[in-house]
Amino acid sequence: MNKELIERFLKEMRDKHSQQIDAVALPDGTAEFIADVVAAHDNDTIEFMVKLSYLMGLQTGFAAAVSGASGPGPEPGRGPLQA
Repeated sequence: MNKELIERFLKEMRDKHSQQIDAVALPDGTAEFIADVVAAHDNDTIEFMVKLSYLMGLQTGFAAAVSGASGPGPEPGRGPLQA
């Protein structure tokens, strides 16, 4: 995957799921922490955060698949994102 594909994928996900993503409340100080990391050009921490998020998403998807995901469907406007 190259840079242009990543940019296009993120734009599509933002366009498709912005309401769900905007509804997620992150802990206090998260925006400030991210701004500090970006300002410091700390690419290692940014890459770690992306990898951690990716792995957590994989684990959530795997756990749902193993459980059979037989629970009730998500409420409208909430629930898992699909690429």
